[in-house]
Order: sequence, then C-alpha cells, then structure tokens
Amino acid sequence: MANKVRLGFVPLVDCAIPVVARAMGFAARENIELELVREMSWAAIRDKLAFGMLDAAHLLAGIPIAARLGLGGLPVQNIVVPMALGRGGNAITVSTKLYQRMLEADPDAMHGPRGLSARALKKVIDEDKAEGRPIMSFATVFPFSSHNYELRYWMAAAGIDPDADVNIGVIAPPRMFDSLRNGWVDGYCVGEPWNQRAVFHGDGVIVALKDDIWSRSPEKVLGLREDWANSNPELVSSLVRALVCAAEWADQPGNRVELAHILSEEANVGAPFEVLNASLSGKPVLRPGEPPLDLPDRHVFYRYTATFPWLSQGRWLGEQMKRWRQIPEDSDLKTVIREVYRPDLYRTAVDGLDVLVPQDDWRVEGAANSADQALVGRDQFLDDSVFEVEC
Repeated sequence: MANKVRLGFVPLVDCAIPVVARAMGFAARENIELELVREMSWAAIRDKLAFGMLDAAHLLAGIPIAARLGLGGLPVQNIVVPMALGRGGNAITVSTKLYQRMLEADPDAMHGPRGLSARALKKVIDEDKAEGRPIMSFATVFPFSSHNYELRYWMAAAGIDPDADVNIGVIAPPRMFDSLRNGWVDGYCVGEPWNQRAVFHGDGVIVALKDDIWSRSPEKVLGLREDWANSNPELVSSLVRALVCAAEWADQPGNRVELAHILSEEANVGAPFEVLNASLSGKPVLRPGEPPLDLPDRHVFYRYTATFPWLSQGRWLGEQMKRWRQIPEDSDLKTVIREVYRPDLYRTAVDGLDVLVPQDDWRVEGAANSADQALVGRDQFLDDSVFEVEC
C-alpha cells in the first residue's frame, strides 16, 4: 500500500517541483500517494501545516524560522526543512503610471543595472514629500518572506526607508495582479506568474528581478511538521528523493514547455500557458510591448545545488528579521537555524543518487568570485556586500 502524503502549495511557478513529482510519477515511484492541496495564501498553508491538516508544504523559506521563533500570531511551531524547492522567480513590478514617473525622474537609473532602479523611486518619493502627496503603497506576500526582504533591500540600497517612506502591506500572490490593476497598490514583489501577467495585460512593468537583488538567493522550501518527520524518517527520505528527481526533470530545458502546460491546469497554477511559458523558458518580458530578455536562469529548480537547504541562507533570512525589527537583536539565530534547516535529512535521502551534494552546510553568501561558483552559480548582492556568518 502506498504511503499517503498531503502536501499544500500556493499557485506559483515554483510549486513546480511537487506538482511534477505527482504528475510525472516520481512520487509513485517512491511508493507515495501524493495529495496536493491548493491554498491561496501563505497564512492558510502555514496554519494548516501547523495544526496537522497537512503533512508537508511548499513554503516560503522564512516561514519555518518565524514559526520556530513564535512569530506571526501563533504559538511556537516546530517545522523542519529537509530541502529547498529551487531558486529565482521573484520580481518587483510597478504600475505603468509609477514606471513613467520613475523614468522621468531619473532616466539613468532606469536604464542602468536593474538592481539600482530604486534610485529613481527615491526621487519620486522625494518629489511627493515636497508636494505633500500621500505616500505610496507596495505589497509583498508575507511579513517573513524573501519578497519582503528583497523589496526592502532594494529600497534601502537607494536610501528609501521602507518603514517610513512607503506603506508595505501583505496580499496573497494570486491577488497581486488585480490589486495593481485596480490601483490599490503602486507596486509589489511577488513570484511568477503574477509579474508576467501584469506585463502581458499592460498594467505593470518589471523594474527588478530577484537575481538583480541577490542572485541564487533562497526562495521556497519543503516544510514538514517536526513530529511527523521524526515519526516517519523513511517516508521523509522517500519524499525528498521524489522531489529532487522532480526538480531535475523540471530543470531540463526540453521539459519546460510541458511543464508550462502542466502548471497552466486549473488545479495547479491556473494561469495562461503563454504567461507561464515566457517565464519558464527564460524569455521574460519586462515592459509591455517590448521583446523578451534571454535569462536562462530565471527559474532554477535543480542546478547550482538549488535543492540543498543551506544553513547560511536560512541565517541571512533570520538576520533580515533582526534588521527590520521583527525579532530582538539578541535572538539566538544560530541555534534556531540548525533546528529548522536540516541538511542531514537531505544527505540521508539522496545518498545513492547521482546528486551533487556540498561538503559543508553553510557558505559565504554573495561571494561572486568564490571558488565554489561552479557549485552555486552566480552569487552576488546588488550592493556587492558579502554575508559571512558561521552557522
């Protein structure tokens, strides 16, 4: 009899790995009956995992850390992360109106490196302050998401105070596009396909990609309730193996068109095929009516150790929680990250598979010219900073 696993996901391109694991038979090959449960918000998926309605979940990389710290209005929840679910896919999109204002305010910034485009936003904000206009509103998908920290990083690098100069709220990913189109927000940071959809409809312009802010940065992870993982060690290994094999399949360029068709199904992401394919093919369109770019690493599911749960990437997320005053400065992040991110479970699961596994559990993040670039790919922050903290 197959082992049943209920796994929750939010409809985004990066839910591809669990979707492929079921659709292409990788879960069945590991004797797993994988039931996928579609949720519309990260709060819903976090709560259902915490209260035992799900066994596993496609989660924002920061949620398990926040849960262990008792953040977000819930008691402490013990969620462990045996693997990551890929890299890339986020972007910052602004309304066409705001884009025009940014272009007029600072053409050089808007035609320079995308990671520095917030310099134009800073000039628009300064102009609004001088004229006494209301501050603008932006959205991210969750307070403890990489999207929130990427948006803030992008703004802060240009001298914008994200807590004073703009409003930053939370909107579920599938609601972002409508919120921008209806004028409820001026911009947002979200995963695909909700950036491409705004561009395809002529309502938004992508001004920065995730890779422009921090290339190869953490995004989604597999989250498991710790008690469930401890009670089912062999099943955990089987699930990780199925998902790693699915990630390898999803990362092959020859499979991307089929993947776009699979994700376009209403039970999965339910977005138009052409929108999904533009992103998955590495040919995103940033501005309405313009030709696509050639970005083959727009979505990375398997290459560059994209399924390995690096302690250093979890630690960076924790340090962002400190930076933006979500947790006290004296929080013991080293202990928390080691409790949550579990490369030991990953190593056990993939032992015997032809999978590239790092020798170490943490690394120097942002070291663009480091010796292990072949292992992780291009790794650079927009301000060329380096994150080196022993984990």
